[in-house]
Amino acid sequence: MEAVLDDRPDAGKEALRALDALIPLTVWRSAVLLGGGVPRATADMLEDSPWEGPRAEWRMWHEVRAMGRAYASMLRYGDYGVQHPSALAQALGVTRKGGPPWGVLRYTTESSYLLFKVLTRGDDRIAVNRGMARQIIELPEFRGTGTGEGERWLSDCAHGPLSTGKDTGGPAEWLWAGNVQHMTYVVRSLSGG
Repeated sequence: MEAVLDDRPDAGKEALRALDALIPLTVWRSAVLLGGGVPRATADMLEDSPWEGPRAEWRMWHEVRAMGRAYASMLRYGDYGVQHPSALAQALGVTRKGGPPWGVLRYTTESSYLLFKVLTRGDDRIAVNRGMARQIIELPEFRGTGTGEGERWLSDCAHGPLSTGKDTGGPAEWLWAGNVQHMTYVVRSLSGG
């Protein structure tokens, strides 16, 4: 389904039409309904950090499962993680130099994605980045450091000293923490835990 953002309110119906056409073609052991709900982060979007957006792909998954099709039990949930699906087209291991002076900390809740603007450079980088991590761990929806490595990293970032930015990370660590907390949450949500 690629990007399933809030501007696609009929994504569930699109998925059902596709599945209705594909499932009869052969005998399937399972099928994965794959969709991404995180938009491409832009400077405008993050002007008033944090940004909050609905998990439209999660809504689509539940809508498809609730329709009661005979094949529903063989459907599996697929997820692109905390980046826009177009990020998959980028070459792995390619490091860009001279990127923007900001990055993104990401956090997933039951109904939304939260994006927090952090800085890649500048005098305020450490304080801003720790402050954004603190906003995440102070959320009522924060699942706690015992939940997984992503939450633990966010807590460590939030509580570190202002004298060193070593443990505030950079784009690679921010993406890692976002994906780890997200995938941990998705797995637990799907298993009912």
